[in-house]
Amino acid sequence: MQEFADSPDGTRFFTAYDALIARGGGRPLEVESGHGVTRVNTYGTSPGTPIVLLPGGGATSASYVNVVGRLAESRRVLTVDIIGDAGRSRPGPGRPRTTDELSTWLDATFDALDVESVDLVGHSYGAMIALAYATGVHRERVRRLVLLDPTSCFGGLRLRYLAHAVPTLIAPTPRRQRRFLSWETRDATLDRTWTEMYCAGAQYPTGPTIVPKRPSREESSKLQGGKIVTAIFAPDSRAHHSPRVAARLREHLPDARIIMLGSGTHHTLPLEPADEVATSVLDAVE
Repeated sequence: MQEFADSPDGTRFFTAYDALIARGGGRPLEVESGHGVTRVNTYGTSPGTPIVLLPGGGATSASYVNVVGRLAESRRVLTVDIIGDAGRSRPGPGRPRTTDELSTWLDATFDALDVESVDLVGHSYGAMIALAYATGVHRERVRRLVLLDPTSCFGGLRLRYLAHAVPTLIAPTPRRQRRFLSWETRDATLDRTWTEMYCAGAQYPTGPTIVPKRPSREESSKLQGGKIVTAIFAPDSRAHHSPRVAARLREHLPDARIIMLGSGTHHTLPLEPADEVATSVLDAVE
């Protein structure tokens, strides 16, 4: 990690990350546990159940920079850098190596923050972690679950998406990361500072990605009742066919709320469309 931090890409990554958190008015906390040190950025001071935001892989908690201000007007918001992924969390010797241990890490983070219950929001890989947590032994801690364009939760990834993603997975470079981002977002104009961070993060040293398995119908049924789950889909996602995944989700969870945004792709979320994303999340956790 230190070697990366001292590299040109590391300098660009952390400078951009810190600028994004400062712009959103985030107050950084470092939470220590047996798993390592977890960076949590806090926004707002409202009492009650906080909204916890988990980012997609490599995107870091700074990917919520465009929506945290709106959410924090009425709720306390906690954005979490996933331990073992890009960001300012630092795994220790007890770093999670299984899905169960990843859920235990998240639970330990909530314990350290003295948070009894949460409205848990996850995008992409963060949605996979949030779903695994909410269907596991810790599910009673989740009051509401919001999944932003959830990948591999209720349906698989498109082969074309995987083909474009392979170079960034096998031999990631900032240039390849930028090219992939440009393809998936259809050349959308995204926050320049976040894009700089995301592409520089191609060189970020991470361990093997922990991939939660897709929940069975029986496991999903634990989330039935009370409109606990809301899934928010990007209509132009190239990661998967959003309407088909939404239909599959409906089969598993007939009570779930399903929202199809008016615009956006998998990798424009949650940066854009910011107002619509924020409104949808607030409606989901009301």
